[in-house]
Amino acid sequence: MDIDELQTVQSKERQKDSLQHLRDSFYEDVAAYIEELKEERDRVAEAADEPFSDPEVSRLSDDIERAEDVVEAIYERRVGKVVKMASFKAADMPVEEEGLTTQERDLFEDMVGRIGENRSRVLDILAGEGDSVAASPMGSPGAQPEPTETTTAS
Repeated sequence: MDIDELQTVQSKERQKDSLQHLRDSFYEDVAAYIEELKEERDRVAEAADEPFSDPEVSRLSDDIERAEDVVEAIYERRVGKVVKMASFKAADMPVEEEGLTTQERDLFEDMVGRIGENRSRVLDILAGEGDSVAASPMGSPGAQPEPTETTTAS
């Protein structure tokens, strides 16, 4: 893993409407890469006379920040695609599930289940079979708790 690979992944993810195939351990691999950069920066800083002005420390700090920014952008773009895929799958439309990382697969499966459950509740309500106020803890949206009686000592 290196910054060039991350930037290539980011570029491909921007160009395609579908998810590109990433290995299951992609995010763990990125985390390990960033940790290696941090450890290297710490070693260089320890050996430097002036760590805050050392060009190698600055370069490594920039590489760490760039890697973090790129992987966050990759994640944001991919999670949008996962949400779209989950909504299609929940509507019984075919989707290509290949290429999801472990974390994305967990999110996808959870969202498909939740969207399906929500769809069933809404369709039941529309068919007159569901309880439209069951989701509200107090019976109806915006309801206020009933005042309680209090006794006062005279």
